[in-house]
Amino acid sequence: MDWLARCVRDEETFFARHWRKAPAVLRPDHPPLDVLTVAELDHILDAGLLTAPYAQLVHENDTVPAGRFCSPRLVLGEIADGYVDATAVRRLIRDERATLLLRYVDQWHAGVRELGEGLAERFGRQVEAFCFLTPPGTRGRPVHRDDADVLAVQLHGEKHWQVYGGPTDGNWQPEREDRDPGAPLLDTVLKPGEVLYVPRGFAHAATAVADGPSVHLSLTVREAGAAQLYALTQALLAAEGGELPARPNSDEALLATATDLIDAFARTLDDVTPEELVELARDVMRPQWARPGPGDTLAELVRGASGRTAAPK
Repeated sequence: MDWLARCVRDEETFFARHWRKAPAVLRPDHPPLDVLTVAELDHILDAGLLTAPYAQLVHENDTVPAGRFCSPRLVLGEIADGYVDATAVRRLIRDERATLLLRYVDQWHAGVRELGEGLAERFGRQVEAFCFLTPPGTRGRPVHRDDADVLAVQLHGEKHWQVYGGPTDGNWQPEREDRDPGAPLLDTVLKPGEVLYVPRGFAHAATAVADGPSVHLSLTVREAGAAQLYALTQALLAAEGGELPARPNSDEALLATATDLIDAFARTLDDVTPEELVELARDVMRPQWARPGPGDTLAELVRGASGRTAAPK
């Protein structure tokens, strides 16, 4: 399945006019509304296996302590903390207008993971997913900048988005924007099935409108930064120094080891282009999820075991 096509109606126009340039409202023909529904969110809450920090309740300027919506359980004679209490979550959403934030949904929801992996393949970058359920008339987060390009898929309800300009240089931080962000570049109300694209670093905020809550799925396309490039370079250089003597026992041997190390570093860096370093950093950031092979699913294992049962004599 072409998951990018389900988020972006005209891919050529998207990459030519908007990617890393300007925010946009996208109206795909077949948006991924079926990937995660409100009814399924209720089921996930009621199943009782959701834990913090995958689930968090937030207000615009603070977070709700986990102790107010999580409760401990006795498992194998030991206390296990952090299990989300569905009743407490619904009460805080209703009475205190808290926003439910589900983090890294791609890590624990198969459908969202498939969507994220499909987008990661097309973008060539790491993709993570976050889900926001925001009561009407409230803003879940203040004006802020994300260290990722964002595709916000409106699943239910409506949300008023304002997107402002991007950072002026490469020294910005992914945090709330306390200064005046200027006039919005995009001021729109997102409806179910529409997708908002926010370029990396562009300040933005959103408020749920209409009569009911807003639910949207934020697909964040992560980009490598200086820290990733530096860490990868360190790893490449460390690999080259693995055959050197650990403790040279004379001045001459120590100098010879230093010479060999410098030569190895020079060969390594000479063989790597800037383009290759960036692509390697992007690839390292992408998680390699373990997928079941043929015969590895529980259903297949059960069927296989049933098939091996001896026939009655």
